Amino acid sequence: MKQNNLRRNGFLKLLEGFSARLYIILAVIFYKVKAEMERVEKALKKIQDAKNKVVQPTIKASEESLVINYTQTKTHEINHELLRERRVVSLEKYGAEAETFKLLRTKVLKQLRVNNWNSVGITGPTQGVGKTMVSVNLAIAMAREVNQTVLLVDLDLRVPRIQWYFDVEVEKGLSDCLMQNIPISEVLINPSIERLVILPGRGRSESSSELLSGPLMRQIVEEIKQRYQSRIIIFDLPPILASDDVLACMDFFDAALLVVAEGESKPEDVTKSLHMLSGSNLLGMVLNKAENIPDHIGYY
Repeated sequence: MKQNNLRRNGFLKLLEGFSARLYIILAVIFYKVKAEMERVEKALKKIQDAKNKVVQPTIKASEESLVINYTQTKTHEINHELLRERRVVSLEKYGAEAETFKLLRTKVLKQLRVNNWNSVGITGPTQGVGKTMVSVNLAIAMAREVNQTVLLVDLDLRVPRIQWYFDVEVEKGLSDCLMQNIPISEVLINPSIERLVILPGRGRSESSSELLSGPLMRQIVEEIKQRYQSRIIIFDLPPILASDDVLACMDFFDAALLVVAEGESKPEDVTKSLHMLSGSNLLGMVLNKAENIPDHIGYY
């Protein structure tokens, strides 16, 4: 009997020692796992903070205006006289030409807001009708209205021209994002106009329709459309009759504008263009290079 008690006491002591060591081992494992999780969480937070710091400007919204501090987006100082020489007139406070784009801005914004749209594609039947000039002036006019920001995207991969109007030397453009997978945050430029950012093109891309219809282009469009709710996106498209590029990116924009030139655009070309845009929400046509400004413009 006494011998059995000694054996049982020995077994209990052995069990207690084993349990104590097990608790210590579990405690060490727990603290190691906890420390590792904290380290991973800190690393993830650091990455997210860095990502936010790169792609998001500081936005301060108030009832009167939307003020943005561009801390990471590149800025470019514009030359107002040069812009005027290149028919960029929307920065001017007065004048019939500036009033024309204010009127166009109001009409387009009204239709966008009524339909809860936030993107417009601007094209013309052929090259030279002034679609990019209209895109630039409309983007500036919209940005001067304080309720939204504007992103102007050069989708004319064969003949990008937006950078010329702002006199910007482009080091990286949209084609670089598509062919080299460069983040768009490295390409965006604020041309010293509040609430306006441009995504310029660079060089000439012969395989433009393949790039525009590729998965990376769709990923970029989704990113820029969902990033800011108050942002209006204007896509400067290629001429619609020149290639299949416009058809390749037709579902990128909510609505379309067709620019025609007085005395230059042929009626049959306009008819073909309207037919090709029949599957989109056509806001209307803009008559460029008109001999006379409408009488109701500039009366006041």
